[in-house]
Amino acid sequence: MTEQQPETDRNEAPPTRRDLLRGAAAGLIAGSLAGTDSALAAARPIPFGSAAEIDTFRKDARYREALKRYCDVIVPMNDLKWEALRHDRPRFDFSGADELVAFAEANRKVLRGHTLLWGEALPNWAREMTTRAEAERELVNHIEIVVDRYKGRIATWDVVNEVIKYDPTEGGPWRDTIWQRLLGPEHVDIAFRTAARVDPKARLVLNDFHFEEPVPGAAARRKVALDICRRLKDKGIPVHGVGMQAHLYADKGIDVDGLQRFMRDLDELGLDVEITELDVIDWKLPADAAKRDKTAAALVSTFLDAVVSAKRPKAIVTWGLTDRYSWVHETFPRKDSARARPLPLDADYRQKPMMAVLERYRRGTV
Repeated sequence: MTEQQPETDRNEAPPTRRDLLRGAAAGLIAGSLAGTDSALAAARPIPFGSAAEIDTFRKDARYREALKRYCDVIVPMNDLKWEALRHDRPRFDFSGADELVAFAEANRKVLRGHTLLWGEALPNWAREMTTRAEAERELVNHIEIVVDRYKGRIATWDVVNEVIKYDPTEGGPWRDTIWQRLLGPEHVDIAFRTAARVDPKARLVLNDFHFEEPVPGAAARRKVALDICRRLKDKGIPVHGVGMQAHLYADKGIDVDGLQRFMRDLDELGLDVEITELDVIDWKLPADAAKRDKTAAALVSTFLDAVVSAKRPKAIVTWGLTDRYSWVHETFPRKDSARARPLPLDADYRQKPMMAVLERYRRGTV
C-alpha cells in the first residue's frame, strides 16, 4: 500500500532513534496513553503500534523482529476475542494472549486490549444464549476474569467493538447482535461499568469503523458514537475515548471537515481519540505497486492530518504490519493477479511510503 523504492532499512538506522523512542519515549508513551496535560502531550511523539496475530508471531522470526523494531504499542489481534478465549463455556484459554502480552512486556511495549465485547468472533455456545439473565451473567463474568488477569498490564481496552449499525439512518442506531437482542443498549453500559469496576486505572474505549468517508452514513455513525459516549457519561459510567478503526478505501475520499468537527465534539465531551486498525484497501486501484503505494501513503497522510490538526490521538495502530499477512487479501480480493498492499511494510519487510508518513507522527515532527 505504499512505496516501491525501499527506504533505509531499520537495521541501518542511527542508534539515536532507539535512544529517542526507547529511553525518552518509554516514559512519554506511557504518559501519552495514560492521559497527561494536553499542552505537554502536544510536544510528544504519537505512539505507533500494530495488531499481532499469534500464529504468524510464532512461526515467523522476521515478524517478531519487526514488532520489536517498529512498534511502541502491541495489540493481540484475535487472542482476546471470545472465540479464542472461550472454546468451552467454563474454560478460558489465555495461551495466545499471554504469549503476546509477555513479548510486549519483555520488549517494553504498551499494550491495548481488543476486545471485551463484540457481536462477532463468538463461540457457538455464546451465539445460542436465549435469556437476558444468561447473557448478562456471561458478559459480566467474562469481563471480570479477562480484565482482572491483565489488570495493571493492559493500559487500554477496546471495551465495546462495532456496536453501531453500518448505516444508522436505516433503522439504526444499533447493530443486530446477540447482545443487542438479549440485553438491548444496556449491554454497552454493562460492559463499560464492569471493566471500570475491575480495573479503575484502565483507559476504556468505544471502538468502531466507517467514520471518515464523506457520506451521510459516516456522519450518522460519528453522531451515534458521540451519543453513546454522552449517555455513558450522563450515567456516571467511565468512558475515556473513541477508537477509529480507519480501514481506508483507496478509491474513496476523506471527509476532512467532518473529521475535524468530530475531534472538536470529542473534546467537548472530554474524550480522547485513538486510531486503532489502520490499513488501506486497494482492491479497485490499478495493479502498479508503486502507484498504489503512493496513493495509499497520500490517503493515510490526508486522514491523519485531518485528525491531528484538530486533536492528537493517543496512539496510531495499524491492523497488521506487513503486506505478507493481512485480512485484506481474503476479504477484499483483487480481480487481477496483484497482491493487496495494505500495510506500512511490504511482503519482504521493506518500508513503504506509508511508513514514512507514520514515522512523522511517531517522531513528533508533525
